[in-house]
Formats: sequence, C-alpha cells, structure tokens
Amino acid sequence: MSFSTDWEAKCNRCGLCCHEKVIVEKEVLFDLDSYCEYYDPKTHHCTIYLERLDKSNRCKRVTWAKAMFASYLPDECAYVQWARSLHLRFAIRRRIRFIGGNRGDTSDEDSISLSCGTQFSNTVTP
Repeated sequence: MSFSTDWEAKCNRCGLCCHEKVIVEKEVLFDLDSYCEYYDPKTHHCTIYLERLDKSNRCKRVTWAKAMFASYLPDECAYVQWARSLHLRFAIRRRIRFIGGNRGDTSDEDSISLSCGTQFSNTVTP
C-alpha cells in the first residue's frame, strides 16, 4: 500500500467536503442544498470517490497542510484527527453550522447528526 493510498484510507467519508461552505467570523457555514453533482444526498457519499480529483474541478484533495491548518474542516474529519493525534493541528477552532438540506434522520429539528455521530446545530441566527 502506497503512502497516497494510506492517506486516502484515513477519510471517514462524511461528505462535508462535497458541500459549498463559507467562513463567517468564528463559524463555518455549510450549505447542505449546494453540493457537487457527484454527491449522493441519500448516502452522503461521493459516487466517484476514487476518480473525483480527475472528474470534478470542485473537488480538492485534503493534504497534510489542510489537515493542519484548514479551519473549515470539522473536528470529526479523520484528517483533522490525524493532525491532532500528532499535535500538528494549528487551525482556528470554528463552530460548524448547516444551512438548508438534511444530514440524516433526527427528531431534534435544531441539530443534525453527522455520520461520525457528533451533533451540530443547523440553525443560523442573524
């Protein structure tokens, strides 16, 4: 197994990288209604994951540097967890907020459950 394959294998496939996002002060807003054409909203996965970097101009590889410094990656991202485990995570902590869409079945309308099991708010206050 090559290093690249080992690095790609770290991904927990949460699907958040497939959504448009914007940083506003100390928050990252994910637009759950705006996603890549290869994203499957039912499974929350990329339908062309292995070929995504060749087929989609929107898709960008999560590198070591992004794992260390990109503040838009949530704490539950496996790449972020890798960086934290080595004390290499230097990004500003930001609150994750969702706009529109749905990330799973939940009885609490104000929270959304990611596939990795953490609860985040999906309401936006002005």
